[in-house]
Amino acid sequence: MKRLAPAFLTAFVLVACALPLSAHAAEPRPNFVVLMTDDQTVDDLSAMPETRRLLAARGATFRNSFVSYSLCCPSRASYLTGQYAHNHGVMGLWPPTGGVGRLDTTNDLPVWLTGAGYHTAYIGKFLNGYGSTSPAVVPPGWSEWYGAVDPTTYNMWGFTLNENGTPRTYGSPLDEDPSLYQTDVYRRKAVDFIERRSGRRSPFLLSVAFLAPHHESAAIRARTGQTVRPAPRHRGVFAAAGLPRPGAFDELDMSDKPAFLRDRRPRLTPEDAARITRNYHSRQESLLAVDEAVRSIVHALAAEGELRSTYVLFTSDNGFMQGEHRVPTGKMLPYEPSIRVPLLLRGPRIRPGVTSKELVWNGDYAPTILDAAGAKAGKPVDGRSLLPFARHPSRRTRRAILLETGGLKPVALPEDQDAGPFEPPRRIMTYKGVRTQRFKWVEYRNGARELYDLWRDPQELRSRHDDPRYRRTRAALHRDLARLKRCRAAGCRRGLPLVPPPG
Repeated sequence: MKRLAPAFLTAFVLVACALPLSAHAAEPRPNFVVLMTDDQTVDDLSAMPETRRLLAARGATFRNSFVSYSLCCPSRASYLTGQYAHNHGVMGLWPPTGGVGRLDTTNDLPVWLTGAGYHTAYIGKFLNGYGSTSPAVVPPGWSEWYGAVDPTTYNMWGFTLNENGTPRTYGSPLDEDPSLYQTDVYRRKAVDFIERRSGRRSPFLLSVAFLAPHHESAAIRARTGQTVRPAPRHRGVFAAAGLPRPGAFDELDMSDKPAFLRDRRPRLTPEDAARITRNYHSRQESLLAVDEAVRSIVHALAAEGELRSTYVLFTSDNGFMQGEHRVPTGKMLPYEPSIRVPLLLRGPRIRPGVTSKELVWNGDYAPTILDAAGAKAGKPVDGRSLLPFARHPSRRTRRAILLETGGLKPVALPEDQDAGPFEPPRRIMTYKGVRTQRFKWVEYRNGARELYDLWRDPQELRSRHDDPRYRRTRAALHRDLARLKRCRAAGCRRGLPLVPPPG
């Protein structure tokens, strides 16, 4: 026994030393917090100092962040699947080709993460038609569910949440009780979730979908005269702010634009400009409560010791137009204010205050989360992880972004209203396009074409679709689009050949 003791002691010391080193080296699996607004532009971040301070200044900002289908429902489906709309199948807001019922909720991000041992929670707006065209049930994969039920989703007061299978209504639409303001209710639920889940063995995904700065329901707008009501404490904060008027605002010469814009969009009147300004003020003020929610969520993560191991992603489901190209309000168009969205990402091993100029899109969110979690998707994804670009912001590729719309819609059913029966559906404006670092090429179903040289014309004031100097450019982009509009999985991530410049 005495002769065996030194060998035994040596082996014991080696094992004892190795165990702490191994435990230290194995980092805990990260948490994820995804914060999504509705209809927010990149420039709207100017109204959110806390978001800029806590996320942009402490993480990565993606300057060239886009959505492929600039509309609520298809965009949110891309977040949850990592796929383009032509692959996930949600082509619009309403049946038969769009809406919540088109998404396969049995095989998407929360299901994949739950299978990998994550605890998941959803708070706020889901896909259009949840509770109106489809039953308000808890979708698979969500451990906790606080989804807003349509049509009350579009009420800042008097909204109903499905809380893990039980409906609960907060206030009434015209009783502006400060304690029941929708954004603040979502904030409190998010903070409560973090406080309850912190320190547990399983990591978590928390997804919070704010309505702001999206407009409220038609009935609320008619009664209040406001597009979206800010929290009472923020009302009037931006009343004296001027409306930004970029070069595309009330565009002077629309002769290069497709006929549906050129023939139907007269110059904006002073009354139009005043209305756009009022809407702009309401939208900006509504984001102040979201800014406070971001601060509370980040502070809760820090207080619970979870911030260093949590990725916080902030974005919007699409952009918004406010007078550009004579469009008073709207999205879904292929122009930059409509397709470009804010994207901030803070998390482990992302240096503070970095900026990436790589082209990214909302189908990259799910692959990013799966990459960091060490989890796998249950079907092919079209996007890719953002982490290499957040950690190495100078990295560049030649991957392009597909722009697409399509599907059918009822002719008299706005997205915030469920009154009346469905009328026979009609086709929505349909186009396919490709966005590269320099160029944007768009092909409409009716034959119209647009080509913008964004380095020379960032405001998209002159389409070059019939400029003979861009002949080779057009041909190359047309070939690229022919591949992208049918791409799947790795084919969507492949870099493009160099696009010839104008000659």
